[in-house]
Amino acid sequence: MGNENTKAKESGKKQGNDAAATAAQVDPAAFRPFTVFHRAMHSAGNSRNNQDGDTSHDFTSHMSKQRPALQASGEEQGDEIEKPWRSLDKNGAWDENYKKRLINEIGNTHIKEKEVQNVRILLLGPIKAGKSSYLNTIASIDKGRMSQVTITGGAGISLSRKLKVFRPQERLKNFRLLDTMGIEDTDLGGFNIRDLLFVVKGHVPPDYKFNPVNPIFEDSKDFKKNPKSKDKIHCVVFVMDANVVGQDNISDATKKKVKALQAELMNIDIPRIVILTKIDVLCGMTEADTVNCFRSETVKNAVDLAEELFSVPKQNIFPVQNYSEEMEMDTNKDILSLLALKQMILFGADFLNDISAQTSDDEEAS
Repeated sequence: MGNENTKAKESGKKQGNDAAATAAQVDPAAFRPFTVFHRAMHSAGNSRNNQDGDTSHDFTSHMSKQRPALQASGEEQGDEIEKPWRSLDKNGAWDENYKKRLINEIGNTHIKEKEVQNVRILLLGPIKAGKSSYLNTIASIDKGRMSQVTITGGAGISLSRKLKVFRPQERLKNFRLLDTMGIEDTDLGGFNIRDLLFVVKGHVPPDYKFNPVNPIFEDSKDFKKNPKSKDKIHCVVFVMDANVVGQDNISDATKKKVKALQAELMNIDIPRIVILTKIDVLCGMTEADTVNCFRSETVKNAVDLAEELFSVPKQNIFPVQNYSEEMEMDTNKDILSLLALKQMILFGADFLNDISAQTSDDEEAS
């Protein structure tokens, strides 16, 4: 009996050792999907995803609809590609000197249209996409410290009801950023396409309070009947959550509104740019270091999908990482935001200069 107990103990010990050896041989990558899923769920609930307050577009609510190619998150989504899909311009580097150079280039943009001193840029996008947070990020760069010029929050409806105009006061110049209601799925929620077209054409004054149920009309008391070039929009920017675009989780209703507006904007040849926010939530390696964004295959895939959705070239699409919970400025984040802003201003200046040239030709012909 004693021998049998001894054998049983030795057998149990051998089985335990075998199990431990087997566990040691298991590739850690086998457990990565579970870690990745947990990270995606955690990132989705992170405060960065609450920048502009839209619970109706919560990333976690779309997990089941994700495209197979982009279902993972974190390290697997942050696969580094050998050649960057985009580079900084000549002599550009991720440092304070390059940031200062971008600020100087923005300030030196030349506008030929005599009555216009600032490129007017309209920010559009779904609520909680990071629209207001981008505006606050630019304001922080302008002041050289953390700044909040518009409210961001966790509401499920648009927090921007008025046509707000941001005017840089210190380091930045040559532009105005306009913020308005977000894009919502319902017909009676968010911006009204008719109102936005009036904004683009300069008929709506600053601080006008929008009402989706009661849009502005030509006979409204606030309607500007004869707007000047300085009242009009010179570049339209669509601000989108990179996670939603990267997973192709944009609702059909939002796509419908965007397409309808795009068709109208294309008719007047106004420049269009796309900003993809929250790339740190989308990609683990970019979260670890912002400079990795141009080497991230995941970020590149999101840009590719945005190109298809918005029908704009890749050079018009900019990944950014807005400030959300930081207490100190970050040079690398600032560079991404300034690269986008610089292109907005250049496109807007080109748009204005073309109008000026056309006006001159018409005057000469007459």
